[in-house]
This record gives sequence, C-alpha cells and structure tokens, in this order.
Amino acid sequence: RGWRSYRFDLFSVVGSNSPRNQFPMLSGLTSLQWARDHGGRGHECIVPGFDDGVRASRDHECTSWIFDDYRRSGYVTSFSTNMCDWGVMEEVYPFDTRHPPTDHHLMEPWCHVDYDVDKLYFRPMSRCLGGRPAHAALMKYELDFLRSYAPLPRLSWSVYLEGHEPSFRAMANLDADLAAHLLRLRRAHGERTAILIVSDHGIHYGKYYDGARAGHQEHSLPLFYMLMPRRVLAAHPEVDRALWANQRRLVSPFDVHATLRALLSYPQPPELPDWSAVPSGVRPRSLLAEVPAERTCDEAGVPPGSCPCA
Repeated sequence: RGWRSYRFDLFSVVGSNSPRNQFPMLSGLTSLQWARDHGGRGHECIVPGFDDGVRASRDHECTSWIFDDYRRSGYVTSFSTNMCDWGVMEEVYPFDTRHPPTDHHLMEPWCHVDYDVDKLYFRPMSRCLGGRPAHAALMKYELDFLRSYAPLPRLSWSVYLEGHEPSFRAMANLDADLAAHLLRLRRAHGERTAILIVSDHGIHYGKYYDGARAGHQEHSLPLFYMLMPRRVLAAHPEVDRALWANQRRLVSPFDVHATLRALLSYPQPPELPDWSAVPSGVRPRSLLAEVPAERTCDEAGVPPGSCPCA
C-alpha cells in the first residue's frame, strides 16, 4: 500500500531562477522561447504590457501548458501558491500573472496589502494568514480539491514559497506540516496518485549561499523526489527499474515535463514539444524509462555553469 519514494540526486537546474526552471517543467519549452526578443517573434502565450507590433493580444488562446494536456485527457486542474502571482511568470516580461490556465487557482488571499507589501515572502519573518501559517491554506485547498472532484482524475500543482528566504527559518516551519500533509494524501489517495516534490532551484542569495563552499552546488542541484503508488509499480515493474536507475542519472526540468506527459500516455511514449527551431541539443526524457548513463548536460538542457558532470 502507499508509495515508493525515489530521490534524484543529479536533478540539475537549467536556469538561474524559478521562471527559467518552471517554464520547462510546465511547458516543455525553454524560457528563451517565451522571451519577448526571441527571434523577433510573438508567442500565443505571451500577454504584453504594451503593443510592440509582434506580440499576441490579450484575446489569445494559449494551450501550451501541461495543464492543457491534462484537461484534454479529462482531468480537472488546480494551481495554488502562497504568493501574489504564479512566480513562473514574474520575470519573463509582461504576462497576465494572476490567471493560471487551470480550472481552479488559489492566490488572491496573498495579494492583500498586509501580506504582499514589498514581497514579504523573500524575508525571514512570520508568514501567517488569519492566525495560521500561509501554507496551511494551500494544503487545505489541495485536499478539498482532490476530495471534491473524486472520482474524476485531478492534477494539482502547488508552489510553497517558504524556501525562498535566506535564513531557512520559514522553511523549517513547513517541515512538520508538509510531512503530515503527505501522510493525509497517502491515506486518502496513495494507491492511485503520483506525487512529485520538486524545488525549481536552491537558495541563491544570503549568507548560506555566499559564504558556504557548497552554496553554488546546492543551488544547482535542488531537491527532487517522486512518490509512486506501489500498486502501479507492481503492475509495471519496468517503471520501478527505470526510476531506481534514474536516481543517479542526470535529469532536468525538461524531464519533469516529459514525465508528466508520460504519465498520461504510458505505455506509449509521450508526445513532446517541437524542438526543431531551437538551436540546442536538448533531448527531454521521461523518467518512467531509463535515462542513458552517459547523458551529457547539453542533452539534458543544463548550461555549462550548472553542469554537475563538468
């Protein structure tokens, strides 16, 4: 019963911050493909802050997200975060940051001036909402979402900002509550739900980064666990073998996207974004199949400055 856990020790960043790493996870594309200046071309998912003649309009229809893939497969989708935008967007030029492409989303409570003034989530201070930790509302919302839409298939993506401050005090306050939350999820949904616990990057500022020899490495190799239902693994032992092997293989956010798509299509290989126009050797891999042991950083999309094999 329950899950088997896999920890990917060579999960490597492909960019310096959350947008550069969550874009590949959620779209399968590089952040450069979304930036305003990429080849002088607009993209249907870019919502401009001004009209420069080549950008998409606010009447656009964007269907390039993993949420869209799951919705087309009959899933109900949810996005939640304890910040006042979904931070994947905030640094990739003007986007409509408060409207995730999901059926449900939770972020508005953190847009209140008492909470969001000057981006409080980057500071080592109390993060409470209504006398409770800010993350408590996200956990309740996630549980309510999964319960309310049963037995329909559901995809929930939650971003907790407790780790994005340099003292690590806020992150420590999350530990016990996250463990209890995972136990509740396992009890209610463990036999049929896969969970990915992913840090899109490690801390990249403050004394623990600047003053510690391991600071850069901890930023470049963030945490990534995958929890898979034992019942599914018993039916597909080849998946278990691949995940065990991939724990020591070079993987990246592009592979997270490929894995999310593979969970929809298995045992058929996932259909991945078209990379033909991108001058790169990136070859995303689903972690449900074995990643080559000699994979290069170029193939994983990991830049030279973050390559753990260099």
